[in-house]
Amino acid sequence: MKLWSAVASATLISMCAAQQPPSRDDPLYDYCAHATPTPSTLLRTPRSADEFLRLLPNDLNTSAQIARWKLHDAPSLPPQATMLIMELQVFAFPDRSDWRTAEATYRVTGAWAINPQTLLEVVWSDARRRAGDNPSAFDTVPYAMLTLRAGATRWRIGYSTLRWLGGYSGGMLVNDEMPPVPHAAVQFPVRIPLLGEWQFEQFLSQFEQDDAYTWWGARRLERDFGAQWTLALAEAFKALQLPEGVVSQLVPYYLYQKWYSDSRRGSGWFNYLAEVGIVYKPDSQNRLYLFWLMDDLRAPTAFGGSSITPRKVATLIGARLQPAPNTRLIFELVRSDGTPTGGVYDSSGHAPRYAYSYKDLPMGHPIGANRIGFYARAEHEAGRWLYAVDYANLRRFHQYRPGVRGYVLGIMVGYQVSERGVISLQYRASRLRDAGAPVAQAGWYLQAVARF
Repeated sequence: MKLWSAVASATLISMCAAQQPPSRDDPLYDYCAHATPTPSTLLRTPRSADEFLRLLPNDLNTSAQIARWKLHDAPSLPPQATMLIMELQVFAFPDRSDWRTAEATYRVTGAWAINPQTLLEVVWSDARRRAGDNPSAFDTVPYAMLTLRAGATRWRIGYSTLRWLGGYSGGMLVNDEMPPVPHAAVQFPVRIPLLGEWQFEQFLSQFEQDDAYTWWGARRLERDFGAQWTLALAEAFKALQLPEGVVSQLVPYYLYQKWYSDSRRGSGWFNYLAEVGIVYKPDSQNRLYLFWLMDDLRAPTAFGGSSITPRKVATLIGARLQPAPNTRLIFELVRSDGTPTGGVYDSSGHAPRYAYSYKDLPMGHPIGANRIGFYARAEHEAGRWLYAVDYANLRRFHQYRPGVRGYVLGIMVGYQVSERGVISLQYRASRLRDAGAPVAQAGWYLQAVARF
């Protein structure tokens, strides 16, 4: 049995309050930087939906109005609004720096309010093609989306990366580390007898992997309990076949898998995961959160379980704290199981494309299997200056099984030189190893960002 979860979303303002980081390609970052240019917004510092709402002005600024409509904090889009935002990033490196990326990247964001409740957005960028793991997996259009709102229901169709609530180090079930995929999604409130009103979201995607069609879907339910607690329940699947596909979108995925599994299909056609998430909000700025992802469990034999099924679960515990004005601290601890076949998100001995990954990049949290990871970030913004430190430490959960371990450190000092420009001096160092000798890298680089 495979379980998975993703929590919170931007379906209503209450969902925004639960902490929903948009995907890294979402134009929300561009709108916020245009409406509220600060060192952190110009450098696209990761933010949650509730943080975006606090940053955005309440005036008639077009970019702010579009962003608030996307975050369900505005009743309609500005009439016939159009936007074109361009960004250029340039990098410079010392000759002996081990840490090199692209020398320049571009990003162009276009938005068109077709009517007060319909928005078309397109992003052209080569940033993901020129840095990171497996850059060849990305193309120059990471985001193209049509969003339509009809009453309390919101429809989205297009091509983009996806991310559902989790930590700042990554979402456990739906994460934006993988390349964009075509998909259709719907969001609306639903009333469940005896359980009250919940926010519901579901998407379905079809893409080609290893020269064969693959289907990916997920749904989640989320509800606030008072002003401080949010509970999120989610399930997802990655399928190599999708018989009677309409049925899969109408019944719980776990039941669908049981109904359509037979001797011909076996057990290696439908990868099921589920997740439970809890977010505690002591006030408007601080968050404590827990996400528990289930990939495989030793279910009781009365429910069809097997005593030989290895456990594959992952847990993320985190905190977002603001101890002083313009200061933010993030701490996250992630643990994932390892098994003889790999562990969480792996193929369980089935075909390689059964694994919860796409183009060799994770569809869930980037920590992967058989890891214990600690992530910390400290940042302080003072006028035109931004200071930030990132640190990640990895070690094996089971020492006798494979798994990269080591650390990655980042230090950054940024200065806003104009309303639309910022420069930053950054230092990166890492020391990682698996079975062989450690690989160490270190170096400085200068980044300049200009928006038009």
